[in-house]
Amino acid sequence: MSDPLTEDPRTAAVASGESISLSDSHKQVLLQELGSGEVVRSVYHDGWGYAVLTRKGLILFRNLLAPKATRVAGPLRILRRAHGMFDSVEILVDGKPRKLHGSKLDPKGELLEAAGGLLPPGSPLRPGSGRRASTWIRRHPVSVCTMAAAVLVAGVSTGPRQDEAVAQDATVSTPVVPDFRGASLASAAAQARRGQWRVAVADASSAYRTVTAAQAGWTVCFQSPSGGVGVRPSGTTLTLTLYAVPDREVCPSQLDGTRRVVMPGLVGERFDAATRVLETLGLGRVVRSHAHTGRRLDNRARDLADWRVCRQQPHAGTEVPTTAQVDLWLIGPGVSCTAPSPTPTPKPEPKPKPKPKPKPKPGSQGTPKPTPRPQRSYDSTSGGGTTGGSSTGSSSGNRDSGRDGSSGGSTATTGTGGGGGGGAGIGFGQFCSPVGATVTTSDGRPAKCFMGKDGAARWGYNSG
Repeated sequence: MSDPLTEDPRTAAVASGESISLSDSHKQVLLQELGSGEVVRSVYHDGWGYAVLTRKGLILFRNLLAPKATRVAGPLRILRRAHGMFDSVEILVDGKPRKLHGSKLDPKGELLEAAGGLLPPGSPLRPGSGRRASTWIRRHPVSVCTMAAAVLVAGVSTGPRQDEAVAQDATVSTPVVPDFRGASLASAAAQARRGQWRVAVADASSAYRTVTAAQAGWTVCFQSPSGGVGVRPSGTTLTLTLYAVPDREVCPSQLDGTRRVVMPGLVGERFDAATRVLETLGLGRVVRSHAHTGRRLDNRARDLADWRVCRQQPHAGTEVPTTAQVDLWLIGPGVSCTAPSPTPTPKPEPKPKPKPKPKPKPGSQGTPKPTPRPQRSYDSTSGGGTTGGSSTGSSSGNRDSGRDGSSGGSTATTGTGGGGGGGAGIGFGQFCSPVGATVTTSDGRPAKCFMGKDGAARWGYNSG
């Protein structure tokens, strides 16, 4: 099961840095109690309960079984600095002292002291001081009256006026807080200690990194109390809290703001070197693209260590938050960042369409003439019967099957004549020639050669 404190940005730093483990019920109550931008700085043991320090103050959990969050109004009233075996810091809450200890992020209670101030030894707010004073007054009434009369006489006769005395005392003893913003953290802390200040340091951004007063390479962004402000004398060393960020970062716009860095120039660098620079600055959202095609490059699919950076976004010198996305356009080793002009592919010339061949005219040279339509032929016998074929002759005699001159059942070739002579073997419908010739059939009927509708001459009955 995941830890809700680890997943929440307001409590992620203490979830990974603190050794104190809260119960699930305490975690839920804490997340409900925190404001939208209120970040937890440290966690302490408070007897049988817990105490949580944020930028806005202190939250106490008084019940272990049914935890209930209670806010402590700031600034905190410190009764005693870290002391004892557990380095406990004693604070005053509702007139009762509480000992807080056990924080890994604030082992000496410096963050607690920076959130408030140490009460002077004679402060009436300290537990028991008022009771002891009233008891002494009741036991020494004569001394009290004598002291009051002496003070009154001294003030009337020789002493300066009360308002002048207060003004003079304020001018002499009220120290002015020096302004260390923009200075090196180590030098500012050393200078503040020489001025009798007790120095506490912290990260100025929302990263809440651990930092020490002697750490080099950090710059002061904010401080509490602010520079140039006069503080009231308390008879003890005052605490000055310095909030800083590394030199390579830009101060956030406000305390606990998002880390900001200046974008470095990466064009021309190898991708592996550029990645190390970005990781050092905390810029972890990097998108890689091909410099020519613009397509995304998958680092797992190919080795991009030797590739070069051609372009970058944001540009070099731009102030960006560490949550910003960085786009890098890369190209392979030995390849220019400038994309070559594409070589145009010539389009093939269209093939000319073949001209249609002219259709030959009928009867032209080289064109075969159409085959004439075959004509039908007919044979007949003297008895009116027909055979499978017949032949015609121009003159010659008849071919008979017998010599007795009988015509029954015999066939004969046709003969033609220019007059009206008889012709043996002539049958109506047989071909004849020439047109107009007449003949008498073997049975004595007149016949004439007529031109038929189909263009062929045949023997027909001559009625004239």
